[in-house]
Amino acid sequence: MKIFIKKSVCVVTLCLAAASFTSCHVNKDGNLSIGRKRRPAAVKTTQPTTARHYLYKNDKVLEAMSPGDSKLKIDLSEQRVKLFSGDQLALESQISTGTEGHRTPTGKFEILEKKVDKKSNRYGKWVDSDSGETLVSNGDSYKRPKGDAEFRGTSMPYWMRVTWRGVGMHIGYVPLYAASHGCIRVPREVQPLIFAKTQVGTPVEIIH
Repeated sequence: MKIFIKKSVCVVTLCLAAASFTSCHVNKDGNLSIGRKRRPAAVKTTQPTTARHYLYKNDKVLEAMSPGDSKLKIDLSEQRVKLFSGDQLALESQISTGTEGHRTPTGKFEILEKKVDKKSNRYGKWVDSDSGETLVSNGDSYKRPKGDAEFRGTSMPYWMRVTWRGVGMHIGYVPLYAASHGCIRVPREVQPLIFAKTQVGTPVEIIH
């Protein structure tokens, strides 16, 4: 009986000592078996790595609408744009508008110009004219750095001008807050659709 107790204590002690490195058990013959500890299986996750943009589409209304019936409403407080066909909501999307000091203007406007390929003549980067090395990454065309520098405007695909002072809608980086120099940035998967369903003269209302 005493031997059995000592053997049991020995087995438990050895198992505890090896627990952080191995797995152990006593087989049917009473012998101690020690093996490598198995690593737990990797846990899979379905959580997105980046925030998703809000998007609502009424495919039936979108399919039937024509650019002549369209109108846009932009809400700066909600950071949303709504595309209407008459009084029917066809699409609503998250956007990113002007920051403090570069506020997007409010009021009633209309689309003045449309271009699939457009580059900003005000904001972009300054590069060395010879090497092409970036001198100023977030630059202003009015503020030339020292040296032989060349300005390259930021790309603004699917451009829709709203004011002659440089404010418009275009594809751009859309975080979950206002982040632009005054323009209305729209997600890449949304702006081409808005572009296709509007025309020069489409009413644009911007509210706060």
